[in-house]
Amino acid sequence: MKRLLLLFLVLLAVAGCTDPVRKVSESSLRNATARGATEEMRGLGYTIKRGMRCRTLSADTMSVVRVQCLGHTAHEEPVRVDAVASDAASAHPRQEFVITVSGREIVRTHCLGRGCQDRDR
Repeated sequence: MKRLLLLFLVLLAVAGCTDPVRKVSESSLRNATARGATEEMRGLGYTIKRGMRCRTLSADTMSVVRVQCLGHTAHEEPVRVDAVASDAASAHPRQEFVITVSGREIVRTHCLGRGCQDRDR
């Protein structure tokens, strides 16, 4: 019984050390950035080879989530996508995505891919 209680307290302490909303936001932004950038690039005539590898960068505050994705085009050109979501914990985060190919900026927008409704917002 004591071991079970101790295990429960340890699990409770570990769970309290992470912010579940923030973790969901980070993983959502990573996935959405990889998929959206691949769609956006396809629309511009680029094919992304073997998908994008994304990671969450350290944030300045808890309300800012930064993601960077790397990949290559079918012609072996390096692709980099930088994504920033401000007010990440709110219902309406502000986002910015910058896509570069071989160091040249080709896209700077607040949304990516098919789900992007209002590009002039």
